[in-house]
Amino acid sequence: MGVLILLIEMNLLGGTIFGFPALFPILSQMKIYQNSSQIKHFQNALTIGIAAFDSPAFFIGILIDKFGCRFVKLISIIFHIIGWLSLALLKPGRDWLMYLHCIFSSISGIMILLTSYTSANYFSKSRALVSSLLAGAGISATMWFAVFQILIDRNTCELSTLAYVWLGFALLIFFTSFLFLDWNYSFWNLPYKFDIQLESTADRNHEINFWKTLRDPLYISVVLFLSVLIIPTVFLSVVWQPLIQFITNQNKSSSRSYTFAYNISTLSAIVICPVNGYLLGFKADRSQKQKLLNISIVETISWLLNVILCLITMFPSTPNIVIPILVLNCFCRSTVVAGCQSVISTFFPSQYIGRLTGIMWSFVGGFTFIQLLLIKLVDEINQSWKAWLIILIMALLMSSHLIQVWIKYFKFQTPQINNSYLTNTRF
Repeated sequence: MGVLILLIEMNLLGGTIFGFPALFPILSQMKIYQNSSQIKHFQNALTIGIAAFDSPAFFIGILIDKFGCRFVKLISIIFHIIGWLSLALLKPGRDWLMYLHCIFSSISGIMILLTSYTSANYFSKSRALVSSLLAGAGISATMWFAVFQILIDRNTCELSTLAYVWLGFALLIFFTSFLFLDWNYSFWNLPYKFDIQLESTADRNHEINFWKTLRDPLYISVVLFLSVLIIPTVFLSVVWQPLIQFITNQNKSSSRSYTFAYNISTLSAIVICPVNGYLLGFKADRSQKQKLLNISIVETISWLLNVILCLITMFPSTPNIVIPILVLNCFCRSTVVAGCQSVISTFFPSQYIGRLTGIMWSFVGGFTFIQLLLIKLVDEINQSWKAWLIILIMALLMSSHLIQVWIKYFKFQTPQINNSYLTNTRF
């Protein structure tokens, strides 16, 4: 029941910032962000919001390990209320509230995301599956701004009303904090703890130093892999509005339809992410070499999909490319996020999971700031190939990591170091 309710919460609140482009036509109707110069402010607010979603993750991870998930999640309520109240009060002349909404709702979202990911440690054999399910629910949160768009277009309700409804989900955060998460205090505790029975003896006895874990080659490669390969889909969300307007020749009706499809298509992440979790866990408890093979396959698929996405979006021409872009966007983000998060949750000690996950997402946030420079290259969409070329080169550089992983797989021998993370069974 806890997993089910946390999945619903993640879907409602986990990553709404990535669906923010759906609000652009609504804000235009409200006489906010109408001309081309104001569109830049909209893109900057979205970019800063996405960066705020990832950058504080390291500090949040420290708080999770030190005080527990419940403590951090209760704090997230404050950011949640400020963020959605800012959107509810948004009016012409108050466009600065858009920045507040993007920043505070993103910080609340990453707190909910990391505490939910950490809750996967209540499981042992199904840890990768639970992590990937939560990842899929968080990615699919993009859909809600598309729902906002439909409701507002049909005059069913106003943006402020919907913002107040989402503000009310603070009660959901409060109840899930006490019902399904714990903290490091001696009162009001849950009757169960993290399940570490399938972790190595060294991990269970806390013999493995955190800094040694941080320097693990597998951890470093996963962090870099996620930080680079998430850029194409994140950048796409920032430039989506001018891109789709260019492709449809400024046809507002078609642009809205494609934007709705862009956001609602993220529901597929609920299926795609668990598939990645299954691939990572396939026979991983039987063979260390199989574990390496699973990682290699998932990372290779992620890399290929992101390279193809960069190539397709480099030269947008006709509406015929929109559907391939939508499909690739879903698979790219779902595959790389679920795969990397499942590796962190599965192959590393549970006592460090908060900090390890936090550091990984902080690096992602740091790389997100690259977009502030790349946006300057898309003033004219027909010249946007320059920005996508830079992103493509960064993705191609990650092929060196894939080569390294595959060589390691084919040269795999019975390991001599028993406490290596790649030789421990955690499934």
